[in-house]
Amino acid sequence: MKKILALAFLTVLSVSPLWADELVAVQPDELGPNQQWIERVEGTLGAPASSDASSALNLGFGGGLAIGYRLEPHLSLSVASGYYQYAVKNIPSGNTGGYFSYVPLETVINYNFGAGSFRPYVSFGIGAAFNTYSLTSSVQGSSLQTNVYETSLFLSPAVGFLQVISPKAAIFVEGRVDMDFRSNGGSVGMSNGTPSVFIPIQAGLTFFVI
Repeated sequence: MKKILALAFLTVLSVSPLWADELVAVQPDELGPNQQWIERVEGTLGAPASSDASSALNLGFGGGLAIGYRLEPHLSLSVASGYYQYAVKNIPSGNTGGYFSYVPLETVINYNFGAGSFRPYVSFGIGAAFNTYSLTSSVQGSSLQTNVYETSLFLSPAVGFLQVISPKAAIFVEGRVDMDFRSNGGSVGMSNGTPSVFIPIQAGLTFFVI
């Protein structure tokens, strides 16, 4: 019996390097040279960071999409948008609810480091934010929503990393600083921001399309 176990153990040891070689061979490495177009989808948990936002708003949520082009293996340029909403902390008297939201539309430049499957990156976005200040009230049993709209300058530096999971896809995690140069907000208890700062933590999928 001991001889049989010893023989089995030696067999496993001799075969395991072959398994390891096979696993290494299928690990994602470089992205294909012709995979120029990028599509990205993400989910977001956000926190108001500047005093004007954090004093008036709770944690928020949202998501985004981006379509871009790889100018070279490490550098890409994208057009990105999304939707991010934060509930009002102190609802004004006479109202039943409220929120602040923004929809950015921006150009984003991204640079990633390294040539392996794990790639840290930095990015910077500039564009416009389409802001909504919303309050809900009840009038004779009916819900009435009052919205104030505003467009402002929007900046979004970010750092993150992506993990390549196939020649055409990667997962990513990103921390971003959203700077919204808005000037309204009294209706939901927000003082003027110069800018209002939000910290979205995002995760999602990036697809590399031929």
